[in-house]
Amino acid sequence: MFMKKVIIILFIFIFMCQPVFARAGGGSSSGGGSRGHSSHTSSPHTSSTRQGGSPIAGVLGAGGCLMMMLYWKRHKAKKMHQEIVDDIKTAYQQDTFWDEKVLKKKVEEQYFKIQKAWSKQDLTTLKLCLSDALYERWQLKMEWQQYQNQQNVLDNIQLFKVILVDLYDDIDNHQDYFWVYIEGKMNDTMVQDEQIIESHHDTFVEYWKFIRYGDDILLDEIKQQDEVES
Repeated sequence: MFMKKVIIILFIFIFMCQPVFARAGGGSSSGGGSRGHSSHTSSPHTSSTRQGGSPIAGVLGAGGCLMMMLYWKRHKAKKMHQEIVDDIKTAYQQDTFWDEKVLKKKVEEQYFKIQKAWSKQDLTTLKLCLSDALYERWQLKMEWQQYQNQQNVLDNIQLFKVILVDLYDDIDNHQDYFWVYIEGKMNDTMVQDEQIIESHHDTFVEYWKFIRYGDDILLDEIKQQDEVES
């Protein structure tokens, strides 16, 4: 009976927790398109405190909320990965591009490169990492930031998990794409006129879609966790 109450309380905390979006691309849904062809439309299969309340209980509750959320999201991503294990093996037998370890390494490299370029408002680097359509979207966002004299400063960038959750292997390699579960954390600060107007340091979960570009990969779309897991 006691454990049942604990589980119910933890689930209440989970539903109360609201994600905060910023990061590269503004942390919002950013549909893109590949270079030289149109992309497939696809997706991978605060409260008030009562007076006299204990601050320690609040901290423990928030910590429990985050732990439960991350456990659930990782579990779901791992389940999605298990559903495509055979597809990955089949694709790799026909095309070494689909080496899972190599793909994850490429994603890790792109993740850090993209976050740093977004922070520096470095469009030259972003153009090499993004599909044409996504680059155009982000370019507009960055120009709007500059017009408002804003900069989204990211530092202490970390990447905890990369899990392949979906793939599409076509006869035409230009149509190939895959989705990955991204779990990371960073100091995420919005600065305007040299003043900090917003700051976040929370662990986040996103789903990134990469398209094939020869033997390289380009980021084509970012979906927030609620867009995929709802």
